[in-house]
Amino acid sequence: MSNEIKREMKKIDIPKNLHEQTILGVKQAKQEHKKGKRLSKWILSAAAFLIIVGGMFTVAGSPLTEAMETLLGKFIGKEIMDEALEIHPEEFEMAFPQMEQHLKLAEEHLSPEDFEKYGQLIKEHMEILLNWDKPDANRQELEKREEELIKELEKYGIDDLTTHTLEEAQAMVDYTLKYPTYLPEGYEVMYESITTDEANVGKDPLVLLGFVNNSTEGTLYTLTRKIDTEQENELEWYAHIDTYQHNGYTFEHAYDEIDGDVQGMRVQFPEEEYEIIIHSSVSKEEMEKVLMSMIE
Repeated sequence: MSNEIKREMKKIDIPKNLHEQTILGVKQAKQEHKKGKRLSKWILSAAAFLIIVGGMFTVAGSPLTEAMETLLGKFIGKEIMDEALEIHPEEFEMAFPQMEQHLKLAEEHLSPEDFEKYGQLIKEHMEILLNWDKPDANRQELEKREEELIKELEKYGIDDLTTHTLEEAQAMVDYTLKYPTYLPEGYEVMYESITTDEANVGKDPLVLLGFVNNSTEGTLYTLTRKIDTEQENELEWYAHIDTYQHNGYTFEHAYDEIDGDVQGMRVQFPEEEYEIIIHSSVSKEEMEKVLMSMIE
């Protein structure tokens, strides 16, 4: 995996209000990178998690025709929103609601003057992303300005409100949060994120860890979170799910027909109301070892 792709993946702003997690994240990011497309942290959120939204596009529950009444519509405008949906329809259908929630949080914590500046920075960032795909785009200049914008946005500290340390997250829950002590040979940490929902700051942390094998470009993700019965069963994305006992725990193994493809595995702890999920292309046995190292 190239340093450029790693850098793009590290920019991912995990969709804090979504339960769907990575299956083919790195693979999708690499495909977009090869196409020469510029993906913001919001677009990468959607692209990396391959969340396909059906039906009419909505922003925070409002039909697109009413989108101009939202904060996002106020700053970005219908013309830019329409152009974004034309270029990256699936990604922006998911990114827009996330951006709207982000702006709501920013509005709550910034002065009116700072919030106006913040919104304009996001608008300019969007314009850069759209200009990136144009034939006459000066990508070197666009990339330079994008990096400047990201630094300016970070100064406002909005992302810090929902970004936590392991110790902070542990204080929010009654169960034990643990990083894997076992990893398949050649794997190392690529990405880690401990966040809470922008609509529920400081509660129910989501601990997502990404690991990569630089030799094989294989990836492995672990997710620890509170069980939510209203969430879609993401293991159902796979063709088959087998449930079995292993070392006294109930494991669920999800997989498709293609040998060596990405697989999913989950262990739930109903009494403590949390679960650990893995998505990876490593073997079933290796996934079990990783999970067990997070349990015992």
